[in-house]
Amino acid sequence: MNTNNAELDKALFLCSDKSDAEAYLSELKGFLNYAVTLVPDWEQLLKFAQQETYAIILLNLGGLKAEDELVHLRTLIDIQPGSMRVGLYKPMSMSTRVAFSECCHRLYPLDIEPAQLGEGISESARAQRILGQDKVRELVGSVKVLPSLPDIYVELNEALSSPKSNARIIAGIIEKDMAMAAKILQLVNSACFVLERNISSLQEAVSLLGVREVRDLVLTNKVFEHFPQDGRWSSFAFDHIRDRSVLVAGLAREICRTVKASPVVTDQAFLAALLQDFGMLIFATHDPEGYQKVMQEATDLNQPLYAVEKMRMGVSHTEAGAYLLSLWNISPAVIETVLFHHFPSSSKSDDFSALTAVHVADAILPNVTNVLGCQISSRLSYHYLERLGLEDKVNHWQQLASRYKFSHPGCGGVKSSFA
Repeated sequence: MNTNNAELDKALFLCSDKSDAEAYLSELKGFLNYAVTLVPDWEQLLKFAQQETYAIILLNLGGLKAEDELVHLRTLIDIQPGSMRVGLYKPMSMSTRVAFSECCHRLYPLDIEPAQLGEGISESARAQRILGQDKVRELVGSVKVLPSLPDIYVELNEALSSPKSNARIIAGIIEKDMAMAAKILQLVNSACFVLERNISSLQEAVSLLGVREVRDLVLTNKVFEHFPQDGRWSSFAFDHIRDRSVLVAGLAREICRTVKASPVVTDQAFLAALLQDFGMLIFATHDPEGYQKVMQEATDLNQPLYAVEKMRMGVSHTEAGAYLLSLWNISPAVIETVLFHHFPSSSKSDDFSALTAVHVADAILPNVTNVLGCQISSRLSYHYLERLGLEDKVNHWQQLASRYKFSHPGCGGVKSSFA
């Protein structure tokens, strides 16, 4: 990866064997154009990170127990939240990979092809540049009271990091908030998951859906609670945005299963789908009159909402939402998916990813009901799917989508649109 700076950006590389590290870097020559400092252990890495800023931090994972490395990795995030973290792993369990993926911008096997690693770093760097724009920071920063990461989500994350975690413990944490527990059961039993029977207990819901999925539903509900709808806004119902996002998350998860995507990708797709559009709530509560005009113009021009947002406001709802998620240190892969899900062709990767699943699910499910008939959902990019060799999957995915109830209150209008 090249930089335009006269002086190279700085990078750290955690690798206990200096000769192995130097050999690895020599393979990356031309794809990783940084001034790299080698460090042999986590103690040294955190010491360097406290002293100056690094654009990228490469981590050769597996030198310590996974739970110990995760503690160090979270400390690193606290010290340098703006640095790109790239994990390189030796064979490890899927549950460990899932945990690491929530803390790293990119996570690759140690034998990754240099070109693929460089491409991934370039894409994450592009996302960081977009979220670092002054307009994005200024608009989100001007919101009077931004939500903080909910305490219950933090508590659930701590429980997840424990090897003793199970459905009973997770359900017990959620049940301390009875309103939240009731809402989660309502969402689980809605059209969004196409279950064959009614689920009556939260522990059963956790066992059936998965610990991370239920945790992510908790986060989503808390985020939407922070933006209550008032009389100044009437173009769409905030609850409809949330409910449709849950619908998209359920379908995105099914799409992942059709291509046998890894649990890492499936989890990323589920959370990204849940949070894909909450940036619209930021706009609708911050400047309802101005945002109504933007929606009206998008309708008049027959253009996607995000495109007119960018043209008139300088910031899209995907950028606003992704920026807030970045302040919470949500999984970088989730942030990038939220940021790019309307225009997946911006990704140079030819691999199926969370971005693929969320884009397709968002495009083939009905549009969000709104009084202006504005195109809020994505337009399916056949060009992107053809590049990935997935165009023959579309009919099957549309059949999956038909299993969901199009009469869901959050959906209506155009059932799907294509670009």
